[in-house]
Amino acid sequence: MTFNTFKFAAVAAALALSAPAFASLTYATGQDLDHDGLDDQFTVNSAQAYLVTAAAPGWPVLPQPSVTSGRYISWDPIQSGRPSTVFRNNVYNYSFQFNWAGSMLQGNADTTTFDFRWISDDYLTDVTLNGTSLGVNNIGASKVWRISNSASVVGELLQGLNTINFLVNNTGGGANGLAADFTIHGNAVAVPSSDVPEPAPLALMGLGLAIALAVSRKRA
Repeated sequence: MTFNTFKFAAVAAALALSAPAFASLTYATGQDLDHDGLDDQFTVNSAQAYLVTAAAPGWPVLPQPSVTSGRYISWDPIQSGRPSTVFRNNVYNYSFQFNWAGSMLQGNADTTTFDFRWISDDYLTDVTLNGTSLGVNNIGASKVWRISNSASVVGELLQGLNTINFLVNNTGGGANGLAADFTIHGNAVAVPSSDVPEPAPLALMGLGLAIALAVSRKRA
């Protein structure tokens, strides 16, 4: 191996180490590694989702590993004592984004199996992947926040950024929340809710590699 070839290999290795490692992705709501009271990955109605610190009456104590390992998240950390006429009949959009690095053979969409469990208040009206319904809901169930639900569905993915939405209707008053845990099977990595990546850094990374190659050729 020549010196210039070694330099190219070193640059390529450094770029590979800086890239995220893609694998099956497992997540549970209520993760807060920086202790700021906000879920690390979820948004609700396009704002970062709060961890619930005061639950509404009747909500079960979570997490319960046999039901879900997730904790409650919501549009507000205090979910008790809300006026019953406020926020009635609104749909809350709990959103999770991830990057996908699966192979898109011949331009066809890739697929993944999405396994999850959830508890919601009120009804989970739909789960969508990139705007397409996955056909899951518990509309009409009684005591919606006390029921453990589970589903395994298959959805089509996009190369790069993908979005899963849990749509939770609020029929009875101000309290609204979601707790869930799930696995996205395949080549996925979560996108922080506070920092959705733009394509520019990838272009800059490619430019850095081009510059390194140019320097190596000049010195050859």
